[in-house]
Amino acid sequence: MLNKDALHALDRRTWSGHNHTEFCPHGSGEDVEDFIQAAIAQGFKTYSITEHFPLPPDFYQHPVGSRHAVYTASFDQVELPAYLAKMTRLKEAYRSQIKILVGFEFDFFPEFADWTATQLARYGDQIDDAILSVHFLPTGQGLRAVDDSAADFRSGVLAAYGSPLAVANAYLDRMQAAVDWQVPNKPSRYGHIMLYRKWRNGFPAETLWADTTTTQRLTKLLTTITTERALLDCNMAGLFRPTQTEFTPTLPWIQTAQIQQIPLVFGADAHCVAAVGQGYNTYLENHFDL
Repeated sequence: MLNKDALHALDRRTWSGHNHTEFCPHGSGEDVEDFIQAAIAQGFKTYSITEHFPLPPDFYQHPVGSRHAVYTASFDQVELPAYLAKMTRLKEAYRSQIKILVGFEFDFFPEFADWTATQLARYGDQIDDAILSVHFLPTGQGLRAVDDSAADFRSGVLAAYGSPLAVANAYLDRMQAAVDWQVPNKPSRYGHIMLYRKWRNGFPAETLWADTTTTQRLTKLLTTITTERALLDCNMAGLFRPTQTEFTPTLPWIQTAQIQQIPLVFGADAHCVAAVGQGYNTYLENHFDL
């Protein structure tokens, strides 16, 4: 895996840092080579392929909630050799046109942290880049997805925690655990740290999504990221969701990250070819590339 100094040295004005492939069960199924060609056409010079890493086997022992959320969250571990072989081949094939960083988006589960550490040790020297994200929260029935569908959000984490505000604070607490986690080959970038807001437009305008606790937790989160010299996913995908219509982190927290000199990396979070450049102009126009 590339070290932090190498990642910091990349030109973030021309780096697309969060992209998926046909290996993603909830993606479009379009070939990753089409994504790469779209990235070249749009002027990117560095392109991170960050497919969802297979989830821990124990995750599937007592699945609850949306079957779609559970069984399309990642591809199967038996496909890992094929994934790595194809991405490495394309990295070499397009070397003269674009710098491809082969990697993954890892889900952080405190419950399965030892398993994830084992996978990082096993595959760390085969990948260039990685993102650490949170997509699931614990409930009384088991782990539930935050981002699968509005209906699943309401019947799962919202029902468990009681309010969007409580979901927000629980999510940030789990995100802090991810940032605090210390293990060799740990990803150097954190993904969509305010994913819990994905369904905000489905709630009344007066709904509270933040309080002093939320502010304290976000402040602590960014301070810790600053201390460890990590990078932050500036995820633009939410701008194009009718349920959200905002990027993540939100603008005030992006500005806070900039003040703290946290490197922000443009993230299209592309799951289809058409999304490869989504939000890129907004990213550049707002000078998010600190």
